[in-house]
Amino acid sequence: MSSNIKVKRICEFCGNSFMARTTVTRFCSHICNSRYGKRKVRELKIQASEKQVVATVAATAKDVVAAEFLTVSEAARLLNISIRSIYNIIQTGRIKAVRLTPRKTLIKRVDIDLMLVLSEYQVPVLKARKKNPHPKYCYSMTEAQEVLNFSEKALWDLLKRNNIPKYRDGKFSYVLKSDLSGKCNCLLIRILI
Repeated sequence: MSSNIKVKRICEFCGNSFMARTTVTRFCSHICNSRYGKRKVRELKIQASEKQVVATVAATAKDVVAAEFLTVSEAARLLNISIRSIYNIIQTGRIKAVRLTPRKTLIKRVDIDLMLVLSEYQVPVLKARKKNPHPKYCYSMTEAQEVLNFSEKALWDLLKRNNIPKYRDGKFSYVLKSDLSGKCNCLLIRILI
């Protein structure tokens, strides 16, 4: 419906003044109208997404706080530190943990609270790592296989079964000649008997 009136208005999107033919016109052109609509839809989607994130974070935080036993990732989230840091704390003995399976470790919530309540904690002194022996006193794994005439798996099983230490130097693994010859003599005697 057209009218003969002309009203000076300001566009709600771009802020420019224009002459409108009705008193309810809000935008100077169809382009400003569609851009305003798209911006409004985008803002509504962003607000809905932010509400969903806040609700999810609140729900997970409530679950973690109420649980008696925590996984490592839940404990890390609770303390706001990395998962690796939790494992380091477990290894130092500041938190007791139970390893149910190779992929599942549980921590009591009470232990975490006690760790935070303690006023001082003395960090245990780590022992200095022993220096690897010189390679001239060692066999590489290939040399050990040739000397003993064993397959690779048989050699590794022998080392594991007899607790013979292995040394690494870069990508190579070594075993002391004295350890290997002493243990192998006992092994050969057992095989012959």
